[in-house]
Amino acid sequence: MQSTKCKLPPVTKKQQGAFTLFEILVVMVVVIVLGAIAYPAISGMTGMESLLRSGDQVRIHLARARNQAMRSGTTLSLRYELQGNQYIIEPWTTGEEFLETGTTIESQPLVNVMGVPNSEAFAESEYRTVKKLLGYPHKLQKDINFVGSIVDFDARSAILGDAQLNDLTTAAGQTSMTDGIQGFWSDPILFYPDGSTSQTEIRLGSSDGRGFIMVRLRGLTGIAYVTEIASASEIQQLDLQRQGNP
Repeated sequence: MQSTKCKLPPVTKKQQGAFTLFEILVVMVVVIVLGAIAYPAISGMTGMESLLRSGDQVRIHLARARNQAMRSGTTLSLRYELQGNQYIIEPWTTGEEFLETGTTIESQPLVNVMGVPNSEAFAESEYRTVKKLLGYPHKLQKDINFVGSIVDFDARSAILGDAQLNDLTTAAGQTSMTDGIQGFWSDPILFYPDGSTSQTEIRLGSSDGRGFIMVRLRGLTGIAYVTEIASASEIQQLDLQRQGNP
């Protein structure tokens, strides 16, 4: 008895190849579409993480600057690049105070003529720590910038006057390191040998304007802390409240 089954024509290699290529194209289209949908969310999460890291980085450097000012007996200053991501910590003094506060007990300058820490003024372990803090610009995370600050000058700063504060010199008697770096720089945030500091709020923001964070420095105690991430509307509302316009 003969079989009545129908035999289908064999699938050629050409047909198999075309079908596989079509599948690949479909998968690629799906991946691209999903990636386009997910990218804003992933990018936003990455930006917020960078913002938090930058805020914590600044907080740590503020604490280290305060500690170093207390240990060395020298007033330090922090200035940051407006709408930029660089900041500098360096010994600060007026010309008259250089001989009093610009030296250690052994009369060794804290920094050399280039603003770099002097190894002879510190113990070896302390020198390594100070060298990482002073003498060169620090940078925030990528796509994070300084967007402004509120600095309440205390009585000591007020006595000097704005003109002197804007004409900074290092403890080595040279002009501030910021003079050799392009960009506009903020007023100084000062760290005094008694542990007190300028009463300050430093604002950091993501380059896309989606998020902001504030690093606050308490003047009396010199303690720094970081706020939660805020939106542009929340920052605007905060400014209105400070101006007495709820």
